[in-house]
Amino acid sequence: MLNAKLSSLRLDGPFTLQNGAVLPEVKFAFHTYGELNASGTNAIVVLHALTGSSAAHEWWSGLVGENRLLDPRKYFIIAPNLLGSCYGTTGPESVNPQTDQPYLASFPEITVRDIARATLGLLDKLEVNEIRLAIGGSLGGMVVLEMALLAPERFHAIAPIAVSESHSAWRVAFSSYIRKAITAFDPTLDDRNKLIQGMNLARQIAMVSYRSSAEFEERFGRRETRPGYFEVESYLEHQGEKLAARFSPYSYLTLTRAMELYDLANGRGALREAAASLHAKALFIGISSDILYGADEIKEFASLFPHGRYRTLHAIHGHDSFLVDTEALAKLLAPLLEEWETPLALQHETTPEGVTA
Repeated sequence: MLNAKLSSLRLDGPFTLQNGAVLPEVKFAFHTYGELNASGTNAIVVLHALTGSSAAHEWWSGLVGENRLLDPRKYFIIAPNLLGSCYGTTGPESVNPQTDQPYLASFPEITVRDIARATLGLLDKLEVNEIRLAIGGSLGGMVVLEMALLAPERFHAIAPIAVSESHSAWRVAFSSYIRKAITAFDPTLDDRNKLIQGMNLARQIAMVSYRSSAEFEERFGRRETRPGYFEVESYLEHQGEKLAARFSPYSYLTLTRAMELYDLANGRGALREAAASLHAKALFIGISSDILYGADEIKEFASLFPHGRYRTLHAIHGHDSFLVDTEALAKLLAPLLEEWETPLALQHETTPEGVTA
């Protein structure tokens, strides 16, 4: 039995955002797996990427489950839906209690730091003060880093995947283009159907940045599904249709904007000084085929942390490899859990077979 439990919880009082705006209330949807042990030392926090949900056993089935790396028989796993999303946690689709109407386009701008503060509030409500490991990829990795710097005393280890210290000009270029593909269909943001059409196209654009040229060539080449219509086109259209059927265009705009604003050093002085405040073990994972977050960039970022180390996930699937190549990813992550009794001491390591630094 997986022992997955879906719950909801409301934080106490209103929530003030980094820009001074106030959400009258914040409600979280979250999954838990397993049980907290008597000493409260086996909690693991798993954070999803841009369009993910709290159902970590579905989108990360290669890592979460019995006989997997994150086994609920050993660990108490908490997987929240992030602030601003549309799968049960307060976001643009939620009803504003002050108006009794959904926020939609009126939902205030949020930052990754806001998301991290809200998530720490959830952990407070759950009375989970000691985190053995916090792990997340892309947006989830940003939130992991912000949480760890906001409350460094609570974390024994973190594993940010496919992310570094900020959204670079290269990444903002992709992101802004993607958001404009949505708003071009309805600049007023009032017509949901038009925004959904825009999100369909935006997802197709995004998938090109999430994957790699080598994967597309291997999977599709120049094959056609019918004369003049390439198989890769069909794939991208299918991805757009899938997201349009399940996700909110308002949440997509909200969270992609939060990612653009992400800057770990903002308000903390020099980045090196901010990184030095974290004394937890930090395993940074880059992906060999990722065109958004280059492996060399992440490796350099990892070197700023007192107990930081870096590993490369060698995979063909681009930025999305952390969701696809889970067997290789598990090999990289396993040492963080094997070092259970020495949370701050760096160990002499051997590189897992098939994985190089």
